[in-house]
Amino acid sequence: MNRLYKRFYQVFLSVSSSIALWPTVIAALFLLLGFFTFYFERTPAGIYLEKQLGFINSEPENARLILNTVVSGIISLLVFSFSMVMIVLGQATSHLSPRVIPGLISQKTNQMVLGIYVGTILYTLILILSFKPGEENTSVPVLGVLLTVLFGITCVSLFVYFIHTISRAIKPDTILTRIYKASQAALRKEVQGTSENQALRSAMNTEKWFELPSKEGGYLRQIEIENLNRIAKREDLMIEIPVSIGKFIVPGLPFLRLNKDIRENESLHDAIQDCFIFSLEEVLVFSFETGLRQISEVAVKALSPGINDPGTALSAIDFLTLLFLQRMEAIAPNCLLDEHQQVRIIKHPTPLQDLLYRFLTPIRTYGKADVMVMRKLLLCLNHLLYADLQNQAHTIVLSEQIKVIRDDADQSLQNPKDRDQIDLVLQDLNQHFHTSADKITLLSGTPAHA
Repeated sequence: MNRLYKRFYQVFLSVSSSIALWPTVIAALFLLLGFFTFYFERTPAGIYLEKQLGFINSEPENARLILNTVVSGIISLLVFSFSMVMIVLGQATSHLSPRVIPGLISQKTNQMVLGIYVGTILYTLILILSFKPGEENTSVPVLGVLLTVLFGITCVSLFVYFIHTISRAIKPDTILTRIYKASQAALRKEVQGTSENQALRSAMNTEKWFELPSKEGGYLRQIEIENLNRIAKREDLMIEIPVSIGKFIVPGLPFLRLNKDIRENESLHDAIQDCFIFSLEEVLVFSFETGLRQISEVAVKALSPGINDPGTALSAIDFLTLLFLQRMEAIAPNCLLDEHQQVRIIKHPTPLQDLLYRFLTPIRTYGKADVMVMRKLLLCLNHLLYADLQNQAHTIVLSEQIKVIRDDADQSLQNPKDRDQIDLVLQDLNQHFHTSADKITLLSGTPAHA
């Protein structure tokens, strides 16, 4: 991938995430439709069609009045709709998390509604300009006036729909559900994008491979895996990618490992570097970890004294539980192979231990004085332990997290009834451990083996 294409792709990512993308496209289409209508009504087919629409009042003053009424009304709807969008974004920032804003403004339906508003205004203005004072009724664009009335009725209907959707979009449950579904889709795409080849990966010791420093810096926004795989095959390379989407990369520090030393080969280094797209803005392509982070931040924001909405925090923990379960059940993608089954790209998923620590720790820190939050965190780990009961691949990691939450609950909860509730959950958790050494000590001080 050459530098020109990389630059073009960076611009494309910025434009595609803009709230003005679809309104601009739709408005341009309406503008072209206005010029086409103005031209079509001068053709024989247009004249014949106008005769068939003889039931429409073709007086110039009436037509101008209709057009002026429609354009002024749609402008009022447009102003009100944009005001609603700003209010929703402000509430989402103050009550939930600023990171959920890109998801709200990227909803195509709301952008299309605003685009139809702007397009109808431009279309109507084009028709108003077509009026020529002092001429007969033949100068009245009858077909255009009819379309303007239909567009006006459509805009009123869309306004009702817009109010309905924008009022639902600010609800915490709606936002959490949207993030959850997007995270599910991102995880499925991640799993399908690579092949599992545990035997080949285990046979390799990448610690002695050559590290390749980055020539660029910023947030890693996109990895062109296919182009990178093509380069690795052409140059007979094996490349390990220890970084993930969203990480901040510092120029000059290693961000890749290769089985060959290519630091002296500037052209190959540049070709590999071009497969990684960076951005100084933390507006990332949605990934599984991005969804986890957004849900965790919504929970932390809900636990803040200014918001004080523990119910949203509990719902967020439930969604995190579902995503952690799917991460455990998904085949860990680690290798990209060529047609000869030769490993070319090794990309490690983030370990479950890191995910649990990064996204449960903030909730535990801000909610450790709330017995319901601590109980919900323990129930989350209880569900994960039950799902791992057969393989027991994550038992040690989950046990460490349980002990950390138990210690915080022991220090923060002083009410005996609250401590009893935590002990009930700990007793259920201890059923998953077979040895006394692994069992968790209750808050009451009862030994784990008792």
